[in-house]
Amino acid sequence: MTFTFEGKTIHYERHGEGPPLLLLNGIMMSTASWAPFVAPFTRDGHSLLLVDLMDQGQSDAWDREYTMADQANMLAALLDSLHLPTVSVLGTSYGGALALQFASTWPQRVDRLLLAATRAYTDPLFAGMCESWLHAVHSPQAYYTATIPLFYGATFQQTHTEWMNERRRVLEATAFADAGFLARMSRLTRSIMAFDLREQIGRITCPTLILAPEEDLVMMPWEQRRIRDGIPGAQLLTVPATGHVLFLERPELFVSITMGWFGHRDAVSGI
Repeated sequence: MTFTFEGKTIHYERHGEGPPLLLLNGIMMSTASWAPFVAPFTRDGHSLLLVDLMDQGQSDAWDREYTMADQANMLAALLDSLHLPTVSVLGTSYGGALALQFASTWPQRVDRLLLAATRAYTDPLFAGMCESWLHAVHSPQAYYTATIPLFYGATFQQTHTEWMNERRRVLEATAFADAGFLARMSRLTRSIMAFDLREQIGRITCPTLILAPEEDLVMMPWEQRRIRDGIPGAQLLTVPATGHVLFLERPELFVSITMGWFGHRDAVSGI
């Protein structure tokens, strides 16, 4: 399914029946990345809304620079077109930052929020990391070494050496050798380089859970604590021996936490 935003086509998918849960992609993800999670996420009565953000997946490539606020405006327009005044939101990494942008701009439109491995502020350390990604687009090997080793935790890399080697072989021969993909990635990267919601996240009013992978070298654990301290009533759960791509390294745990958070809101009473 598609809709049009600023003259560009945005791809989205809907699965299941019930209260809507919007899933927001990490920077290298697309709607296809969520395929293994559709069945478990819809099993207990939620509908899913998946969307390829500007410059992602099956959505059009953009021909101008944009910001996280522009991405949030796109999401608001999509929800309006679908007549969805309120949604629950799960965002990971870039998608978590976008979830914060959306929920702090329209707090009345988000009834529950789960943030996995994300940030509310691009500090100098992360800005420098993003700049290194931009400088690495000249070769597939450089782009791989600048990005992927940071995304997976040390524990996972030590126990999945062959898998990581195969991942490298595939990415260097396909996406990381594709000039169009790298141009999209560069625009997405620049869109978060001036990101700062430190003064805005206090506007978020819905129940919020933050997942902080212990070995995250991209959205470091102290950034998760910054979000917890900034959102009234937010809760933080540290995930040990896990890197930035929590949903890939620990999928069973990720599903259990997610569906517990969104599916069992009143599981305990009388305490």
